[in-house]
Amino acid sequence: MTNLVPSYLKLHLGEDAPAARKPRLSSADQFWNAFSAATGWRVDRRHSEDSVKMLPAVEMDLMAGGPSDLMPAVVKENAAELAGIANAMAREIEELQSIVRRQEIELAAQATVQFAPSRSEAACEAVHQTLERAIKAVGFDAAAIYILDDETQYLQTRAVVGLPADRLTAEPRMLRGSRADLEAMVQDAVLMEDLRGHIGETWNAPEAAGAAVCTAIYKGDLPIGTLWLFADEPKTLGQSASAIAQLASAQITLELTNAAHARSEARHQKSAEAVGDVAAWQYSSLPVGNQLAPGWMVDGMIESPNKWSIGWHAWDVLPDGSLMIAMAEASDQRAGGAMIAATARAALVAHSGYRHTPHQMLQRIGDTLWQTSTADQLVSLLYARIDPETGEGEIAAAGEISGLIAGKHGYRPLVTSAGRPLASAIEIECFESTFHLEEGETLLTFGVGLDKDGIGQELVGCCLRSAMQSGQSPLAVLRREMAAFPNRNERGLLSLSRRRV
Repeated sequence: MTNLVPSYLKLHLGEDAPAARKPRLSSADQFWNAFSAATGWRVDRRHSEDSVKMLPAVEMDLMAGGPSDLMPAVVKENAAELAGIANAMAREIEELQSIVRRQEIELAAQATVQFAPSRSEAACEAVHQTLERAIKAVGFDAAAIYILDDETQYLQTRAVVGLPADRLTAEPRMLRGSRADLEAMVQDAVLMEDLRGHIGETWNAPEAAGAAVCTAIYKGDLPIGTLWLFADEPKTLGQSASAIAQLASAQITLELTNAAHARSEARHQKSAEAVGDVAAWQYSSLPVGNQLAPGWMVDGMIESPNKWSIGWHAWDVLPDGSLMIAMAEASDQRAGGAMIAATARAALVAHSGYRHTPHQMLQRIGDTLWQTSTADQLVSLLYARIDPETGEGEIAAAGEISGLIAGKHGYRPLVTSAGRPLASAIEIECFESTFHLEEGETLLTFGVGLDKDGIGQELVGCCLRSAMQSGQSPLAVLRREMAAFPNRNERGLLSLSRRRV
C-alpha cells in the first residue's frame, strides 16, 4: 500500500539558524568546564555566589570503598575552596571588564566631543543594546565598533558584542590596508558575503568570519570609525542588511552625542556653581554700611552684570584714629579680574597696620601687584584718609575712579579718572590732593562703569544734592535713579557722609 504524504505537510530543508550556530563560550565558561574535567566536581548554580556548593561532575558511586576511575580526582573540600577562590576572581574580572567597556565607550565618545561620566554606564548599555538588536535583525552573530585615533592612522576596538572581551585590549588595527573600512568611509556601507575565499582576504576583516557588513560612523560629515557586523557562515546579503547596519551606526552616533551634551551641561553646571561660590564669597566679604565714628556714616554698593565682581570697597579706623576709605576696580572684566581685585585687597589689609600716606599705600599695593605675577594685574584704586575731628583729609587715586563732594547747595569735583592703573609700571602715577569735608556734606567715589552706562558726574552730583536736602541715604537715591539705565558695566560706589553731631 502506497503511503501518500498529504499536500498540506511541507518539509523545510533550509538552514536552521539557531542549530547551525556554534555557541561562543566565554573564558569563564571555558574555565569551569576545565575545572570540572580536572577536579571531577562542578559548582551547583542553584545557590547564590556567596555560598559555593559542589556536585559531582559525572555519575559515580561515591559509596565505593577504594579509589577508582569514577572517583573525583580532588576531594570535595579542596574543590569547594578552589571554586570559591575562582568565583571571587571571576567577579573581579567581570567588574574590570565592565569598567573597560565603559571606558572604551567614553573614548569613542571623545571622537565627537568630551563625554559625560554620569552618562557612561547608561550610554554603554545603550550602545551594546543597539549592537545586539542589529545582530538580531540581520541574523548575524557578533558586532564591534572601531574608532579612529587623533592621527587617523589606527582603528581601536571600542565596543564588542558576541566576541571575547579581550578584543578591547588588543592592539589597534592600521587603517592603511583595511580595504573594507576605507570603502565604508567613502560609500557608507560594504557587504561581504563570503570572507573565506581568496576575494574575502582582500577585505582585511578584523575577525575570522564567514560574512560581514561594515558601515561608517560619522561626526557630522566626517567619518570617525566603523561598525562591523559578523556572521559565522557565508550568506547572501541584500540592501536590508546595509540599511540595518547604517541605522545602527546612526543610533550609536546619536547615543554618543547625547552623552557628550550631558557632559557639556554638567560642566556648565559646575562652572556656574564655582562662579556662584566666588560671588557669594565676594558679597560676604564686603563691609556693611555703618557708623565709623560719631557723625560719620559710610556705605557702599556694587552692581555688576556678571555673577562676579571686579571691584570692592573698604573702610576702617586706622591705629592713629583717622578714618580710611578705599575703592578699587580691576581692569580685567572677566572672572580673572575678581582674583586680581582680591590680591589688591589683601595688599591693602597687609599694609594698613603701620604709618603711611595715601601715596605710600598706593605704591605698596602697586608693588604687590607687580611682583606677584608676570601677567598684567591692572587695578584702579582710590585711597583717602580723614581726620574725624576736623574733616581734613588727603587722597590719592590711580586709574579710572572718580570722586566728588556734595552738599545741600551743590557739589564739587574731588578727583577725576586719569592716569594709569596700578601695576602698569614699577613707579606709580597717581593723583594726589587734600580736601575738607564740612558737616552735612558727603564724599562719593565711583568707578568708570557709571560713565560707560551713561550716568555722568552731573547726574550723580544732582542726586547727592537731592539726598542731602531730603535727608535720605545718598546711595538709595542714586540706586533709584540708576535703575532707569541698562546695567551693562559694573557700577561701584562708596559714600562717606559727615552729619551734624
